[in-house]
Amino acid sequence: MKQECSLVLVWLTWLGVPALALLVGVKTGWAAGLLVLAVGAVAQVAYLRWFPRMSRMMGYGSVADVPAGAPAALAGRPRVTLYTASVCPFCPIVRQRLASLRGKLDFDLEEIDVTFRPELVRRKGFRSVPVLEAAGAHLVGNATSADLTAFLTKAVGQPVRGS
Repeated sequence: MKQECSLVLVWLTWLGVPALALLVGVKTGWAAGLLVLAVGAVAQVAYLRWFPRMSRMMGYGSVADVPAGAPAALAGRPRVTLYTASVCPFCPIVRQRLASLRGKLDFDLEEIDVTFRPELVRRKGFRSVPVLEAAGAHLVGNATSADLTAFLTKAVGQPVRGS
């Protein structure tokens, strides 16, 4: 199974939990509806926090990192954009790895949450997150530090040595 989050499922999560809470509230009382909403929010936070430990059981495989070698700085100081969604468990993993690589590779990182930005998703053609964009190239899904370094080096390039 690919290690990425379908944006359709992200949106269904955001719509499904409140819809269930509203249904329960109408059928059994508003206190029960609020309880469903609170439990849904806590469950989502717990899912994001414990996902790295549960990913294999869920069929996603390991999300363990493969460290990058000793990369050289990238050419110039490129702008790198990470597109995320708020309930995607892979997005914080990639965000953390990029933050660690910033000091070694010397790039500017911008993060854009596309959860409630369907116009941006439509314009970019994204169907899932996380998406890393650098110099017009895209990397979709979870990636190890080694994968991120290889992608950025290929997309942006490294400075010419000795100049």
